[in-house]
Amino acid sequence: MDIVYLSPIILRIKKNKAINMSLKIPENTPHSWSFPHRAFYQLIKLVLPRIIRIYFRFEVRNIQYTDQFPEGVPVIYCFNHRSHLDTFIFASALIYPFGNRTTCGLMANGKAMEQNRFLNLLKYLGAYPIYPENSTPALDYTIKLLKENIAVLIAPQGKRIPSTPIDDFHNLIHQAKSGIGRLVLKFNGKIPVIPMFIHGSHEALSFGKIIPKIKSYISVSICKPLLFSEYTRETEWTESDPLFYSTATKISKEIMSSIRNQMLIEEQYFFQIIKRKLNIPLEKLKVTHKTHPKIYHFFRNLLQYSPSELKQWIDSKL
Repeated sequence: MDIVYLSPIILRIKKNKAINMSLKIPENTPHSWSFPHRAFYQLIKLVLPRIIRIYFRFEVRNIQYTDQFPEGVPVIYCFNHRSHLDTFIFASALIYPFGNRTTCGLMANGKAMEQNRFLNLLKYLGAYPIYPENSTPALDYTIKLLKENIAVLIAPQGKRIPSTPIDDFHNLIHQAKSGIGRLVLKFNGKIPVIPMFIHGSHEALSFGKIIPKIKSYISVSICKPLLFSEYTRETEWTESDPLFYSTATKISKEIMSSIRNQMLIEEQYFFQIIKRKLNIPLEKLKVTHKTHPKIYHFFRNLLQYSPSELKQWIDSKL
């Protein structure tokens, strides 16, 4: 066969090989990293939060909710996942000197880390892969991190969802996977969870884009910490318990409900504008880019503005 015809076949084989490659769970936790690894982490930790605050219009709200869980206290942070920027955005909100954490583990989608070289580099910053078809190794490593008093950052949705507040109003609670609830039960309800809502990350870096939009508005709004002592038992939970997975799903939905409630507060001016324009109750408003492209595009444009800018627009129309 001519080499011209062989080339595409070879390229496909190489591509498939790269996609099917599985990342391994790290052997060491941050407490036992090598000196070069620790030095690289410290450098990024020093530089990244400052770059984020220069590059974007960046705001963090309710940071005081993290005060009772400083470095050395295990805690799980959860967020709505909208963009590859989310990890860097949340790290910039939580990591010292702007937050009170010095180390944070990150549970990341394994396939995304494999296919995106940039995301693959996150493994040097404490990220580890989770695969939906076998989540147990990642959950076990998360438990190991928490037992070493290292905070962990988790997206309960499991993947990026470029939603609008209208989408979140209808769907956010039902998008949670059971993993976060399983972790809470593995700790017998004694691990605190801090939900967080992010605004603007998808608008700053949408799917298929490489360079974020400079001076995009992005905010992180931290919710009140959630404690799950009502699920504490004298005999601890096990996965063989017939109620384990249904209870884990219930906990995951509680966490997403907290994020949804915060979204309703943060996006209140967005919803006011929508109500004025369409005069349709939120419960009945279902708009997609396919069914109503112009309206959906209008939604997307609104998300580029801060709450104060939207409020000014509303006041100017009174």
